[in-house]
Amino acid sequence: MKKCDRCQNREATIVLSDVKQEHLCNLCFNEMVSDEIGVRLEPMPEELEATDYLGTRRIFKVRPQLYPNGIFLEAIEDIAYGYEFAVHGELVCNQTKLVERLIDKVKRGVSTRFIKVGEFPNGQKYQSILDDEVVGRIDYDEMSPSSPMVVIDGKPYTWEQLGKMVKSFEGFQVQMKFFDKTADVE
Repeated sequence: MKKCDRCQNREATIVLSDVKQEHLCNLCFNEMVSDEIGVRLEPMPEELEATDYLGTRRIFKVRPQLYPNGIFLEAIEDIAYGYEFAVHGELVCNQTKLVERLIDKVKRGVSTRFIKVGEFPNGQKYQSILDDEVVGRIDYDEMSPSSPMVVIDGKPYTWEQLGKMVKSFEGFQVQMKFFDKTADVE
């Protein structure tokens, strides 16, 4: 784990490269951008909590990111391949309302189930797509770098696993749309 070049305390998650590389933590990066553009981030929660469709409590780290073109807020579940949500606002936006939008997006996102996991009477397990729709995100699959991982319902599925679920729709039409992570997918 590389430490931040400025504060020397937190993990560096951002690498700036100009003449010399600089490794920064999120807080130092936001302070640097804030000094350059004159916009300050207001205090906001470090964590969010939401209950998913099964009644499971989900914990999210909130990561504010200040850029010259706006304020980005991310809520990232603190588990591998968990849920991730993001919103974007203008530099002069109401930051309290931006946090509220993120909270609403998290609550909506974890309350909907897209994959049903079950077991046939003979004991064989199955996974199926509910209501002919899937919403998730594309992620990197360390075990199969040539194929993407698809995270649905806060769980990772290989491209092959998703393909098996899609087989039941043989003969159907399909529409694939890809959205920026800050977009609201309905």
